[in-house]
This record gives sequence, C-alpha cells and structure tokens, in this order.
Amino acid sequence: MTATLPPSLRQKLHPAWIHRLRWSWKSANDERLRGVLKPPVFAIDCGSAQRLGQWVRGARLLSISERHMLTAPWHDVEQTLLHEMAHQYVDEVLHIHDETAHGPAFVRACARLQVDSKASGPMGSAVHDETQRILDKVQKLFALAESQNVHEAEAAMAHANRLLLEYNLQARDTATDHRYGHRRIGKPAAALALEAKLVGGVLSEFFFVDCIWVNHYNPLLDRDERILEIMGDPTNLELAHYVHDYLHAAVVRHWQAAKVKLGRGDLSTRREFIGGMLTGFKQKLRDERKGQAERGLVWVGDPGLKHFAKARHPNIGSFSTTGWHSTDAHHAGQQAGRALQIHRGVTHQGPGGHLLGRS
Repeated sequence: MTATLPPSLRQKLHPAWIHRLRWSWKSANDERLRGVLKPPVFAIDCGSAQRLGQWVRGARLLSISERHMLTAPWHDVEQTLLHEMAHQYVDEVLHIHDETAHGPAFVRACARLQVDSKASGPMGSAVHDETQRILDKVQKLFALAESQNVHEAEAAMAHANRLLLEYNLQARDTATDHRYGHRRIGKPAAALALEAKLVGGVLSEFFFVDCIWVNHYNPLLDRDERILEIMGDPTNLELAHYVHDYLHAAVVRHWQAAKVKLGRGDLSTRREFIGGMLTGFKQKLRDERKGQAERGLVWVGDPGLKHFAKARHPNIGSFSTTGWHSTDAHHAGQQAGRALQIHRGVTHQGPGGHLLGRS
C-alpha cells in the first residue's frame, strides 16, 4: 500500500479521517475520562515519516501521521490517538509541565486511558518463559499430528488438548495476578464470511480465549469493517492465533479438493461443505473434551477472563449462524472436519520472531 496520497485523494479523505479521529477521541474521553478533556484541533500530518502522532500544547493541536493512517491497522492508529490524549491530559488536566514527556504523570494518564505507556512497541509483545514452555510442548505434539498413522495423530492431538486444559485449569485456580491481553487477528471485512464466524466459535469454545467482532475503520476506503478480537493470557492468545490461521488455510485447501470430487463449486455447495467441515471439527473437539471430563478435567470457564472481556467491551453481543441442509456437500465437510488434525504450519508468525512450529 502506498504511504502517501495524491492531492485529489487528500482533499477527499483527510476530512473523513479527521471526522473519524474526532469521534474516536470523544468516545475515549467520555468512556475513560468522564469527559474532562476539551476537544483539540485535529490534523493529519503529512511531514515526518517517523512521527506517528503529536500533541502540541500551545496550539492545542493533536495530529496523526498520514503515513500511519495508511500503513497501520486502525487499532494501532487508535492506540496512537490514546497516547497523544495522555499527553493532552497531563498538560490540561494534571497541569504538570516539569516532567519528561513519558514521566510518572504520563504513565498515570495512560493508565486512565487504558493504553500502554511505552512510546513504541506493541502491548504484550514478549512471550514469557511459561508461555514458551507450553508452546514448545504443543509444537512437538503438532509435529506428531502429522503422522500418517491415524491413531498416532489422534493421540497427539488428544494429548495437546489435555495439556492445554491442564495448563488453563492450573492458571485459573492458582494465578493471583493473572495477566490478560488482546489481539486482533485475520483480515478485516465489510461482511463476515461464514468460515470467519465458525472459526471464531471454535476458538471461543475450545482454545481458552474470548472472541468478539469489533469495528475496524478502513481509512483508504473510508468505511467501517469488522475484525476478530481475541482476549486471553499470552499462551492462549498465541495458540488461538495459530489455530485461527491454520483453520482458515485448511478450509481453502479442503474446499479446493472437495469441489472437484463433488463436481460443483457454487456458493451454496461451498457454504454447506464449510459449515459441515467446521461443525464436524467442533464435534470432534467436544468428544475429546468429554473424554477429558471423564478423567476429572472439567472446564467451566475463567471468571477472570470474563471480567476482563466485560470491562473491555461492556456491550458484548453475540452472533448466530443458520442451520444446515442434509446434503452430500455437508456430509463431505463433516467427514473432513472430524478427520482434521492441527499440524505444524507456517501461517502465523509468533511474537518471538519465528514461525510457530518451525525451529
């Protein structure tokens, strides 16, 4: 994507961007600061290539870089906006002007605005030792799931599921300062595809994260879209992200093969196949979870995560999908889903800088 706009597009898009920034600023001010800030002058900065945003006290100017608007996910732009709002809060509410830019007053302001006080780097980007230990074990089990021996592959996946369940039961029952985070995954879209909804349901039910579809602004098209946000602890965020990417790739791969066997590739057939595949995979995971319950490992949810998700999104809603027809495409999808194993792959690059599942 280009990092600069021609003058004709600037004339069209900059006013729309300022309108959106003003709306996001007002929402944060009302919801997180009880409306204590007064609206600043907003601007789009076409100058510095390094500066993402800026608060200028004397001019009461809050600017966001055009390059940042064009190249970063909207969630990152909103984080930059909150960062600059924190500077405004220090200046105009706390009236502190004798500290460094990111001193104690700024840290307090960031806490009020629920934004990372670090000037650079994504929140929660470090993978802790415990997270890496669990990931390494699951990687090895994913490798075994590639076995041509069906029983060996299924045993590896069952072991991986048991490992994750045991980890989460222990974390839920013993953690005193459980740290939750969030990340947005997948590609934003104006209309949610069926597989996107179903994969989100798989993650929410079986991979120890809470999922919500959130609004995502597309600056280049000046339109609202939706993107999946997952919430959980670092280990679960990492694994859920990986499984999300793996399942989307598996849907594409299996549908390409299925439409040849079925002899048709229309949208209705695709929908029935994908619905069957992902509901079949969910049923397989439910059967495995039932087996774990018979061994005394019962998951009833994580109240701490529920509290975190509710605080982050007070008005969480839900979505549903329609039923399926008993067609050959649906049955073929169910068979594919019940046979599906999560293997090592290269679809998601983990925060450690390497591809999950590849040494």
